[in-house]
Amino acid sequence: MTTQTENFHSGFAVLSGLPNAGKSTLLNALAGGLLSPVTDKPQTTRQNILAIIEGDDFQVVFVDTPGFLRPRYKLQQTMAACVDRAVGEDADLVLLLIDASAPDLPAHADLFKKISQVFCPVYLVLTKTDLVKEKSSLENLEKEIKQALPNLSRVFYVCAPRKDGVEELKTAVAKAMPCSPAYFPPGQWTDRWERFYAAEFIREQIFKLYQKEIPYSTQVEIEKFTEDLGDKNFIRAIIHVERESQKPIIIGKGGSAIAQLRKNAQKRIAEFLGAPYRLELQVVVSPDWRNDRKWLEKFGYIESDK
Repeated sequence: MTTQTENFHSGFAVLSGLPNAGKSTLLNALAGGLLSPVTDKPQTTRQNILAIIEGDDFQVVFVDTPGFLRPRYKLQQTMAACVDRAVGEDADLVLLLIDASAPDLPAHADLFKKISQVFCPVYLVLTKTDLVKEKSSLENLEKEIKQALPNLSRVFYVCAPRKDGVEELKTAVAKAMPCSPAYFPPGQWTDRWERFYAAEFIREQIFKLYQKEIPYSTQVEIEKFTEDLGDKNFIRAIIHVERESQKPIIIGKGGSAIAQLRKNAQKRIAEFLGAPYRLELQVVVSPDWRNDRKWLEKFGYIESDK
C-alpha cells in the first residue's frame, strides 16, 4: 500500500440523512463488518463513527453521523452539532442518503438547505431500493431531488443489506478523494477504542429489546473492561436511565429482560471483538441526564468547560 501524495488518494466522506435513512447499514456494508450499531428505530447513532477503508492507492474515512433532526433536548443538540461539524468542516465528499421507499422530501427541507451550502461534491444515495417496485418511481424521485439540490454531482441506487450498488459507490468515493497521504496508519479500521464499541453494542441491543421512550432515555457507561485474559475477559457496564419508573422495565420480571439483554450484548460484543467476554450489567437512575451538562460531559457528548 503506497501512501505517496502524488499517487495516493485520501479523505473524508460524510454520510448524512434523516434518522433511519440507512446510514449505519450502508457504513457496515462499505466496511465489510458490523462496525456501526443498526436497529429499526431512528436515532440509534448519537455520535460520529468513523470507518476507515483502504486499498492499494486510497484510504477513505467514512463518517457515520447521527440522523439530522430538530433538537428537543441537550443530547440531541450535541447530535445535531456532530452533523454540522462533519458536513460543514470535515467533508471532502458528502453522501446524502434518502430512503427511496419513504422519501418524505418536505421533511428534508432543513437538511437540503444545509447540503446546498457545502463546498465539496455531494453524491445522492437512494437507499432501500429493493422496496421500490417500479424503476420509474426511483427516476422520478431522483429528478425531484435534483430540482431541490442542483449541486448534486452523482446519484447511486443501493440496497445495503444485499450489497446492491455498494461496490460501485465505494469505487466512486475512492476516486473522488483528493490527492493526499493517508490520515491513519495502514490496517486501522476505526478511530474508536473497544470500550466505545462495547457500550454502543449494549445500547444497540437496548434499542432492539425495549420499546417507546426507554431506548432514548438510556446511556451505557463502561465501568470496567479487561481483555487478553481468555475466558476471563470481563466487562462491567452501567445502564443509566432518567426515571425510577424505567429501572424495573430494563430489569424485567425476575430479571428476565436484563438477562436477555446481557445474553444478546455478549454475543454481539464477541462477534465484533473476536473473543468472548463475560458481561455484567447494572441499572442506575441518573435524573434527566439528556439535559444535564455534567452527564453529557461525562459521557463524552460535549467537552468540559474546565
